[in-house]
Amino acid sequence: MSILVLIAVALFLPLFPLSMVFSAVFARARWVWLRALLLLAWPQIGLSLVFLTQVQLPSWLLPWGLATAALYALRLLTLRDFNAWIAFIALSAYALLWIGLDGGASESMLRLQALGFSLPLVVASAVAGALERRLGAAYSGLHRGLVQRLPRLAGVLALSVLAAIATPLFPSFFAMLATLYQASALTSIGVVTIWLLWSWAAARLLEGFLPGVWTRAETPADLGMRATWGFGVVLLVLVLVATVLSSMGLEGGV
Repeated sequence: MSILVLIAVALFLPLFPLSMVFSAVFARARWVWLRALLLLAWPQIGLSLVFLTQVQLPSWLLPWGLATAALYALRLLTLRDFNAWIAFIALSAYALLWIGLDGGASESMLRLQALGFSLPLVVASAVAGALERRLGAAYSGLHRGLVQRLPRLAGVLALSVLAAIATPLFPSFFAMLATLYQASALTSIGVVTIWLLWSWAAARLLEGFLPGVWTRAETPADLGMRATWGFGVVLLVLVLVATVLSSMGLEGGV
């Protein structure tokens, strides 16, 4: 029975190759709300399995989780599909939760970390949907020059990507700080390397969207002012909530 529970935990707190299930399900989710639900619920289900069953987690799962996080961080460097990029950074982030599990972090802390990683990705997924509706595909390098022709969408895209890669002061930033707090000296080197790979991957992704020459014959409508303000308010609220929680010391709680 414990083996089955461990397999289920490794599915929802993704360990390669079981992590491929999430990426396959996410790729087949055609609605933004369904992608958001997957991003929010997937790691929470894994944490529920761990704490409800009280399953004993072997120590060798920690390096497996770190290796999974590093694998998907490396894969991000070659991705151009924004939706696939979101799925892979989610897998990389969720695999880092094994560090807290191995270090004995509390359930509430780990759930906050998972939520901190997930919420910016939900916003990014909504932005990907806006790109698909206007350009036919959210594919970096396919349509360049968004800054010139669709400046509001370009701005929202840049902010959502920055939020996804744990830029201060977004929730993912404090989730990553908590991960570093829970990690050993050696493990923290791997975490920082993964964080740097996220940043490098973000630069490569945005390079294929924002600069360059617009090549389409027609220019679709830019993001409306109401939608732009909506994205801005959501991102600001995320920053404020994350900052308040961090001031309460939750970034280092165990």
